[in-house]
Amino acid sequence: MIRTLTLAAALCFAPAALAQDGEMGEVERIARDYMAAYSAVDFETMSTFMADDIVFSDPTATGTDNPDGILETGRDALLAMLESFAAEYNPIGLNFTWDTVFESNGRVVFMGHVNATYPTDQPGQVFRWRAAQTAVVTVRGGRVVRHQDFADYAHAEQGLVPAE
Repeated sequence: MIRTLTLAAALCFAPAALAQDGEMGEVERIARDYMAAYSAVDFETMSTFMADDIVFSDPTATGTDNPDGILETGRDALLAMLESFAAEYNPIGLNFTWDTVFESNGRVVFMGHVNATYPTDQPGQVFRWRAAQTAVVTVRGGRVVRHQDFADYAHAEQGLVPAE
């Protein structure tokens, strides 16, 4: 009985073990490429990975305009929101650093930090906004169908830093 359960567990978890041995699957590759474009504020490239009915949410981005956080449905709505953000704040990059990335059942979880930089009128300086961040990207049929962001807005570090 124990050998049967052990064999069943080994068969169920074998694909996950193979992926951990350095082989990146298509789902993780798509999610990483999508997040690399997001990090670079390259929304045009980012959009090539999106499903038409993508859902983007950031329930931690609350404020007077959005007390329940951000929720956008559809590629066009998400792109309009991202382009509006870029027009208003002019980010140089979101510059994500991920300490941990793993794929599980079509979802790729990214845990690390956002290190967003913005231009200033100070020579050799940029404004940096840094916070802990987790993102969960769901991929189905080769397209990103859901993107969830969670940032520690309350404890963000912000200020001028040397431009790199």
